[in-house]
Amino acid sequence: MPVKWNEIKKRYWPPRKDQLLILVLFGLLLAVIAIPVDREKPVGEEKEETAREDAENDYETRMEQKLGELLSRVEGVGNVEIMLTFEGSGEKQVEKDQTVTEDSTQEETVYEESGNSGRTPYVASETNPRVEGVLVIAEGGDSSRVKQEIIEAAQALFGIEAHKIKIMKMEGSK
Repeated sequence: MPVKWNEIKKRYWPPRKDQLLILVLFGLLLAVIAIPVDREKPVGEEKEETAREDAENDYETRMEQKLGELLSRVEGVGNVEIMLTFEGSGEKQVEKDQTVTEDSTQEETVYEESGNSGRTPYVASETNPRVEGVLVIAEGGDSSRVKQEIIEAAQALFGIEAHKIKIMKMEGSK
């Protein structure tokens, strides 16, 4: 038996108040679902993570530049390019207060009040990431004496094994 559109239209049009309400609510639900949600971290966490990444990158860059400056002053080394690899990202030791009672000991993080950004944990000490590998590209990288000097310098500065240090001759050098 074929469905006749005129019969359906007469039966369901115009919609009743409850049907109209359901349609409006369904439309609102679809609109809410379609709105994009910005899933950002809370302001304090985002700033802390960005600051940590910047500090790590600054430390790594400074170490590479300083080593490059020092090695380029060594006789026979010439111009150098340095790449360091690091293990981990360093650590921050947060200050804690201890409250000792007869029954228990409780630790509580110490916070700094900082203007409008709120409270941040007070960092008592901080360690930098540990150097894991050294790559040196030097003009004098083909000389065994220069290689030995660079290896000894890297071992003294970073406390790493000789097999984690690679010295190569710079392209285009004499």
